[in-house]
Amino acid sequence: MIFTRYLYLQDEVKIALMVSLLNKSNASIFWAYELYYSGFEKELFGLLWKIYYAFYYTLNPAFQQYFIKKHKHWLKMNASIERDKIISIIVNNLLIRPFNLDVFMLRQTTKTEKSNKTSASVFLQMLQKNKYVDVAEYILHQCPVDKLVDTLNSVVEYFISKNMSLDKTKIMKNYISVTRLSLLDIRVLLLSNIMHYYSLEAGLTMGKKLYIIVDPSDIVMYETITTTDKLAARDILPIACMYNIDEHQCLSLFNTNRNSSFLEMYWYHWVYYASFSPIWLDRITKHKGVLNHIDKKVEFIDDDHMEEFYDQFGYEPDEQKRETQEKNIQPIKNIRTWSSFYEEFKHNSLLQAGISTKCCECV
Repeated sequence: MIFTRYLYLQDEVKIALMVSLLNKSNASIFWAYELYYSGFEKELFGLLWKIYYAFYYTLNPAFQQYFIKKHKHWLKMNASIERDKIISIIVNNLLIRPFNLDVFMLRQTTKTEKSNKTSASVFLQMLQKNKYVDVAEYILHQCPVDKLVDTLNSVVEYFISKNMSLDKTKIMKNYISVTRLSLLDIRVLLLSNIMHYYSLEAGLTMGKKLYIIVDPSDIVMYETITTTDKLAARDILPIACMYNIDEHQCLSLFNTNRNSSFLEMYWYHWVYYASFSPIWLDRITKHKGVLNHIDKKVEFIDDDHMEEFYDQFGYEPDEQKRETQEKNIQPIKNIRTWSSFYEEFKHNSLLQAGISTKCCECV
């Protein structure tokens, strides 16, 4: 279990970001920065790439080049608010785009490898018959890794043969380029490409090439709040925690790291579990703190360093009002099903049915 800068559970923040994006909620910007300013910068970019290919690529393939450009720009920049605003740019531009659940659902329905193997020729027949689940099964679990690029080449040639205007050279170049940058499973990339071609063939409406501009002043509200002469550490969480972690009540659908003792961890061992976030480890280290993995606590070399640490960062979650605590550790209610989830977001989809599997593979 890992607590973020404002003591949310890291894995739940990832889910909250994804669900907020699907609900077109500005809360998604907050969740993105909760990960980003906690020190999970690389993980955040990986997550955004996963979300893009799971939900957005099939209807917004042109956004891929924009995303690549912004990611590369971020990698080259020094720490600054101009660099930080790139996160808001990416999230805001996903918020305005159409999406569907096709790739996400296919990943959930083909989680286990079957014993029987499918040949490339049989795969082509499945492709021709629009057997989406079988196609996904082959791409995600059966196609040899060294044959994935050849398979994409065959897929593109097949759709070109159906009078679809595709630039095969550009497609192959982009495929290789994004695999190097996003660290995303190349099988998912291939499946997303295939479902995009199916979407084009079906006449689904593609997203427009419009891009939102973000001003540095727009992200100031998401920067990390620190103590001042007028703001004590214990008063930060009520101000900083802007949203409930399960606002859309979807956490029950996913496997999370909560266990029977997570409340005790949050109340009494939060500093230890927060130490696994880079921002908290840096704070602890600067105040000469050492992790005690046996007792699940942080020990300081002397009382002065300990007092200084808690003066600046003693959030006192166990002393917070219930309203504030539940923003971090809101009880998970089992009131949603995968069927209702799919029904809510099935617009623009090619698939006709949801699933009942409890899984968190997308995030």
